[in-house]
Amino acid sequence: MKNNYNSLFWKISGVFFILITIIGITYTYLSIDFSSKYLDEIDQRLNRDTAKNIVENSDPFYDGKVIQPKLKEMFHHVMAINPNLEVYLVDPKGKIIAWYPENKQIKINRVDLKPILYFINDKNKEYIKGDDPLNPNIKKVFSASPLTMNNMLYAYIYVVLNSEQKQAASASAFNSYFLEISARTMAITLLFALITGLIIIRIITRNYSKIVTVMEKFKKGDLQARVVCKSMGDEQRLGAMFNEMADILTDNIDKLKEVENLRRELIANVSHDLRTPIAIIRGYIETLQMKEDFITPEERKTYTNTVRDSAEKLERLVNELFDLSKLEANQVVAKKEAFIVSELVSDISNKYKLVAESKNIVIEASLSKELSPVFADISLIERVLQNLIDNALKFTPSGGKIEIKTEKRNNNTIAISVTDNGIGIPEEEREQIFSRYYKANNFTAFQNSTGLGLAIAKKILDLHHSTLELTSKEKSGSSFLFTLQCI
Repeated sequence: MKNNYNSLFWKISGVFFILITIIGITYTYLSIDFSSKYLDEIDQRLNRDTAKNIVENSDPFYDGKVIQPKLKEMFHHVMAINPNLEVYLVDPKGKIIAWYPENKQIKINRVDLKPILYFINDKNKEYIKGDDPLNPNIKKVFSASPLTMNNMLYAYIYVVLNSEQKQAASASAFNSYFLEISARTMAITLLFALITGLIIIRIITRNYSKIVTVMEKFKKGDLQARVVCKSMGDEQRLGAMFNEMADILTDNIDKLKEVENLRRELIANVSHDLRTPIAIIRGYIETLQMKEDFITPEERKTYTNTVRDSAEKLERLVNELFDLSKLEANQVVAKKEAFIVSELVSDISNKYKLVAESKNIVIEASLSKELSPVFADISLIERVLQNLIDNALKFTPSGGKIEIKTEKRNNNTIAISVTDNGIGIPEEEREQIFSRYYKANNFTAFQNSTGLGLAIAKKILDLHHSTLELTSKEKSGSSFLFTLQCI
């Protein structure tokens, strides 16, 4: 965990250091560039009238021709003023007529007149650069002035202020001085920014390290580990997302454990209940085979009836398991339609009357009149009622009574209840009665019960967004009630 934290800290720190270094180099470069431009602009402002002064003290033209002695006198005057200047005599088309120092070899014969004209006509004294005949690839600050006689333009005096000699000397001094200042400034800035950044990064990564610590605990099996992050922002969001994810995983793990426990319990119960009828069927068939020549017709009838009952129980158990599995796998879709639930209850109660009479049990249907149609799957609701009535018949003693009742409720629903006066359900077992394959302790005497009827009924009602409610009192009977929505 510590290694993970250190790795994150040093990775972010490394990236931050590289970024600060790039910023420092960029800052130094821009500072040098802007400072150079600043010095050039100051130089141009201070020497703006240099060309004008040369013109005022020179007259190298006569009758449109250059007078060499006068030109040399002008150059001598320039050398006396500032020997570091480069002076060019440029005709009105930009061609260089003469230059100073004469020992320098120019590399271009023409200069661009646009900067010269802009400089002469500019009243705001803006910063501008022009061509350098000695270095065509470099633009330099200059001073310029028209040379006229009798209102006639003869040429331009074009003075490059930053001559090669001056540039070399100033560049050496400037670079040495400014690089020293920049190096110190950048070093101090980088050091301060780095220390500040590392402190901030440490604070930020410390919150993330707490999250990583909780993740490590969760990974190692501590499913209750959760992130407690008081800071706002992305760290809190990340912590909340992890907590939510951990809750979902924990819930899923609990559900998987529950499903696994149910699966094991189901296998054990099914194995037991399947084994019993199969053993009975096999035992009686073997007995029939062994006593085939000696068995009486009455015994044969008893044996075959027992085999038939066991086979029916086996078939019923398999069918209910199959139905419940389809319901739990969401493979059953409710095909809802409108129907009168009282008519369905009346039909079912009539079908069960013969079975009830054989057990000396009375079935009564108390049906409200003029009920609105409900919207449900009629075959599935019929299955719910059959399971509830079967359940009531199994656990109602001889001489008992089963009442099926329908009534309208104020919330636009119809309530259907099946009530018996049988053995009832113990209070401590009522919450589990709807669980898959659960039998209450006092149900074990009834061998025909599969323990799946109520679970199937509950799953069907889940498809209809309804619940199965139980009211029971031990030794006094039970009542199961559910509701259906009216149209």
